[in-house]
Amino acid sequence: MALSQNCFNNLTPDQQNYNIYEQLKQVTGFDIPPYDEIDISYYGSTNNISTVQYLNGGDVVATLTLVYATQPPTVDDTNLVNITIAYP
Repeated sequence: MALSQNCFNNLTPDQQNYNIYEQLKQVTGFDIPPYDEIDISYYGSTNNISTVQYLNGGDVVATLTLVYATQPPTVDDTNLVNITIAYP
């Protein structure tokens, strides 16, 4: 994606920087809505993360679900194979 797209024309430098930042957040992985709390759940007593919930004012705004080569993982440091995001 070129950062000199037409959507950046005729904007002040601050507006351009904000728009570029918003675009990069989406390009680099996934877009997380505004949040003020993170809740991390693990598989059993391992160090493998099961889900990451992003909350804003107590309401879930996004949930990441992590999937490992062995599901569910039973030992620490199992190979991560996929991450999905869900929005309520």
